[in-house]
Amino acid sequence: MKIRVGMGFDVHQLEEGRDFFLGGIKLPATKGATGHSDADVLIHAICDALLGAANLRDIGFHYSNTDPQWRGRDSKFF
Repeated sequence: MKIRVGMGFDVHQLEEGRDFFLGGIKLPATKGATGHSDADVLIHAICDALLGAANLRDIGFHYSNTDPQWRGRDSKFF
């Protein structure tokens, strides 16, 4: 049996007045993560781990932060 392992990692800067999402849930906070999409670090790290285990590169390759169609998108619906 072959075993594949992926590791996910994601960071975003926090900024006053932005919404804070973690695992697809909006949490009450005075600061939220900045990013091209909703900056949900948990979902992004899970996606990176799954993509890595499947040898499919990382989330940035599939959902570029320079592509306007992903701006402000909810990470649960990519």
